[in-house]
Amino acid sequence: MKRVWVALTAVGWLAVAAAQAYGQASSVAPVTPSRSGMVSYIQGAVYLDDKEIPDPIIAQFPYMKENGTLRTAEGKAEAAMNPGVMLWLGENSSLRMITSRFIDTRVELVQGAATVSLTEVAKDNSFTVVFKDATAIIAKAGFYHFYADPAGIKVFAGLARVQVGEQNMEVTAGKMLVVNGQKASVEKFDKEATDALDRFSGRRGELVAAANASAARDCNPDYGYSYGYAANGRPCVGNWNWNPYYGLWTYIPYMNRYCDPIWGYCYYNPQGAWAYYYRPQPVYTGGGGYGPAAPSYQTAPQTSGGYSGAVAASSSAMSAPSAGTGSTAAPAAAASEVGRGSAAGSGRGR
Repeated sequence: MKRVWVALTAVGWLAVAAAQAYGQASSVAPVTPSRSGMVSYIQGAVYLDDKEIPDPIIAQFPYMKENGTLRTAEGKAEAAMNPGVMLWLGENSSLRMITSRFIDTRVELVQGAATVSLTEVAKDNSFTVVFKDATAIIAKAGFYHFYADPAGIKVFAGLARVQVGEQNMEVTAGKMLVVNGQKASVEKFDKEATDALDRFSGRRGELVAAANASAARDCNPDYGYSYGYAANGRPCVGNWNWNPYYGLWTYIPYMNRYCDPIWGYCYYNPQGAWAYYYRPQPVYTGGGGYGPAAPSYQTAPQTSGGYSGAVAASSSAMSAPSAGTGSTAAPAAAASEVGRGSAAGSGRGR
């Protein structure tokens, strides 16, 4: 099934986010997170250490303290963990922060359900989820769903290394682990059978990714050819970045591009954003009757209508967002490379 409905929904969510951020984003200069547990979005009644978080939270972004608790009633919450790790907490759920250092982030799902999306695995970062008698280390980029009671984990994409008592197991994509006391079993599940929290997480992830392209572009005026640090000196890649156009935190990976294998949205580093969105259109000049026309390129990046022509050696045509507007559709080249993770080819209804 084509994901037109998802794209329209994402556009609607962006409009809401922009309306909430209007008048605030320009005056707010959020500090890049230096530890895990920043609450970046809420919907409905959400509590941090039993104190209700005001909605919208654009002007403050509170942090979970170590041994502190993030709890929902009839609401949902989003929290930025290690760079590249986003966690979404479902309704009537509770999450405890054990340690909040990037190098070793540990959380405990006390009640309810939570989903986790990992964009890329950083060398010195570790993310662990404790759920009842089980401990899971997220070892590979992907999408994970955790349950507290009965305790379990579904791995839609990725790899989790789980310890239950004396058992050590690897749970791969398409497998679920069910915990029963000090024992656990692994079995297959239908990855198409998503629930409300999965779909909420997918929509939010799509919005976070939509803010990536312009954030990656703004990281460096050279559009990725000497990237590493932004104008204010903070790291561009492998880090959370604030996008004032959308009023959203987004992630800029080290790798050229990462496309989520389940939901299809993509993240780009500055070089990838340049190649897929901002590279100038080729302008073909006549060959004078002695051969094919030779391409030349505009000197300034085009940001108003995307680009047509080649990315490196590719001749696939694609569309791209202009600065601050954005599109949630993955480029055609992405669709050809990520298979069912592409926007048009996933077949997952929302």
